[in-house]
Amino acid sequence: MLSLVLTVATFWFRAPLLAWHNHLSTALLRLCDIPLGDSAQVEVFAPIGSAEVATTSVFRLRQQPLRVAILFVGAVLALLAVYGRVELARNFILFLLVLLLTAAAVMVFSGAEITSAEFSQIWLRGEILVWLLLPWFSAGLLVVLQPAAWPGLIWAVLMQAYGFFWSAIRLAFCLGVLHYSGLLFMPLLWFALGLLADVLYIVVFLSWSTRVAGFFAWGRRISWQF
Repeated sequence: MLSLVLTVATFWFRAPLLAWHNHLSTALLRLCDIPLGDSAQVEVFAPIGSAEVATTSVFRLRQQPLRVAILFVGAVLALLAVYGRVELARNFILFLLVLLLTAAAVMVFSGAEITSAEFSQIWLRGEILVWLLLPWFSAGLLVVLQPAAWPGLIWAVLMQAYGFFWSAIRLAFCLGVLHYSGLLFMPLLWFALGLLADVLYIVVFLSWSTRVAGFFAWGRRISWQF
């Protein structure tokens, strides 16, 4: 029931949620002195409608090819350093290297570009689906592990709110990187700060809620013994 209520509420209030999401991202971009242009309307999905997004100028390869070369070499060296030090992360680092090499090849050989509005559109299409599905993850992962219903409700609402605000922060960061480096890091950031980041905070909330539930359950067991 809780999952259905949160999903319906997210869908019903999608317009103000998307507007607040844009306001937060815009405020963070202004705070970081990222130059902004006029806002743009982008289509999310037909049932969802459109959303207003912040826009900023995007760095192009032809402006400063040397900057792209320096950023590319620096990123490759940093990833290789992590690859050499963290054995468990090697497959993941190789995947990030492939994304980085692919983006660099696209910039150099095809000249394909992306606008900030287009990136925001792709981002919102992924995140709105996460917001609609998140209550069902909460019901299956957070609520059922709690000793009572009300702690599960609190955890579910907290994770829903965190997912919303964390999405706006990540989007602002990606738009800032897009402004200074263009397409080079976008596939890597979309994966690492997009779907992967969503999975990570779900796992973190599951860990926290399980630890708290276990703490209180263990405390009650001690009191029963005495």
